[in-house]
Amino acid sequence: MASIERRSGGYRVRYRDPAGHNRSRTFKRKVDAERFAREVEVDMDRGAWIDPKGADVPLAVWVETFMAMSASLSPTTIETYRRDLDKYVLPAFGSRRLGQLRAEDIERWLNDEIVAGIASSSVHRHYRTLRRVLQAAVEKERLMTNPCNRVRPPKVTTRKMTVLDWDQCLTVAEATSPRYRAMIYLALDSGMRWSELVGLRRSQVDLLRRKVRVTEQLVELNDRTRLRKEPKTTAGVRSITISKLTAGMLAAHLEAFGRADPDSLVFTTAAGTPISHSSFQTHHLKPALKAAGVEARFHDLRHTSVALAIAAGAHPKAIQVRMGHSSITVTLDRYGHLFPELDEAIADAFNEGWRAARAAAGMVA
Repeated sequence: MASIERRSGGYRVRYRDPAGHNRSRTFKRKVDAERFAREVEVDMDRGAWIDPKGADVPLAVWVETFMAMSASLSPTTIETYRRDLDKYVLPAFGSRRLGQLRAEDIERWLNDEIVAGIASSSVHRHYRTLRRVLQAAVEKERLMTNPCNRVRPPKVTTRKMTVLDWDQCLTVAEATSPRYRAMIYLALDSGMRWSELVGLRRSQVDLLRRKVRVTEQLVELNDRTRLRKEPKTTAGVRSITISKLTAGMLAAHLEAFGRADPDSLVFTTAAGTPISHSSFQTHHLKPALKAAGVEARFHDLRHTSVALAIAAGAHPKAIQVRMGHSSITVTLDRYGHLFPELDEAIADAFNEGWRAARAAAGMVA
């Protein structure tokens, strides 16, 4: 049982923890002391008591413990955690004790970031990072609950995709320098991601069968180092059939710029090094897009590939496999609006079914 005694300047709650250790905590108001005493007794009865000293550490200190526990995560995930924590989370809450973080403070911080003009997708990522850090504290029994679970994060505004038509695709591809022209054709033809294209090895290209095998990605970290990694999901490992035209472009590219080593990269700089995304975007893609009269990102070439496939009548399942999406839901959620009026097609099919059945039964169609 917890007991309360009057002390100079407040009230002290004394109790014995489940391990038999004597503990105490002092409050200025009696009502707060009584509330704490009741909560301690209830938590111990339920077997849910947590040592409050575990939460009496600054968030900045706990973050270092969290990062040490995250060493097995992918380097890109660790890099994202570290960047968001150092630049956004710790400046706001680094000196706060774990047990002092309140849902309303976190929600106010997120709203302030929105007001400051930070993209909603970035603000939502900051929220997810802090939530994961605090959830680890819950799992390690430093916190009873995660205050982020009581926070309403901002809604993420989906960036509108840019889709090129066939004339624009041709203009962009042909306006790109010869060294990278085949990469643009392949990007539009296959819908491959940037990291998959720049990480593509010669051994993964079968020109005779017109197949490109995607088995890995080449990711560039903030410090310019590059890392080879497998796709995020098993669906990302796939074989893509490319058009005869693009296969011919690839054959010419390998003849002019490739190396015989099967392990060599298909697309490189003139110095034979991996291609930098920012440099390519600035010096090659932007001028080509300008020539076509469109504003877009490299990733919009992937969106364009999907849109052109849909316009050609491709089945959603085929698009899912080709794009390496983890499920058909991902494909439909992202590109469902590009499909023709499927609801009308279903209605037309039912109409034909009724007509055929009525005609077979000798009824007026």
